[in-house]
Amino acid sequence: MKVTYQQNNKLPADEIRISITSRSRTPQVEHLINYLTNFAQSKETTIPIKSDDQVLIVKTANLLMVEVNQHELTFYTIDRTITTTGKLKDIQERLNDPKFIQVSRHAIINMDYLQSIENGFSGTMIAKLSHNIKTSISRRFVPIIKEYLGL
Repeated sequence: MKVTYQQNNKLPADEIRISITSRSRTPQVEHLINYLTNFAQSKETTIPIKSDDQVLIVKTANLLMVEVNQHELTFYTIDRTITTTGKLKDIQERLNDPKFIQVSRHAIINMDYLQSIENGFSGTMIAKLSHNIKTSISRRFVPIIKEYLGL
């Protein structure tokens, strides 16, 4: 990745324009766009989750993984599992934190709880998180994880 700076005296003092140039819109580019879009917004330290007849408030620091199966969302925390309905994309936008990385079409993990990555079946990899939680990592998301880990 190459970063350049260009001064433009015609812009208002409080405006910053960012342009991302890439051969294609890869998951890495998507992650960067999402990060930059949410950069100025404050990070939520809790997330409300509607489950059955109640709304549970979960600290994002205690959230290990969010997984979707059709329209059913499962939140894995350090002390419980919560099931509700919704879209994974909406949750990722609400989390608004670069340590929460999408690893497949069906899962977002908290990189603070990642313990290891192993080879899986048919080119996928398996992410092992603390508290005995595992999920598959799609090939197209491996570069994002490697970049986060500095590999």
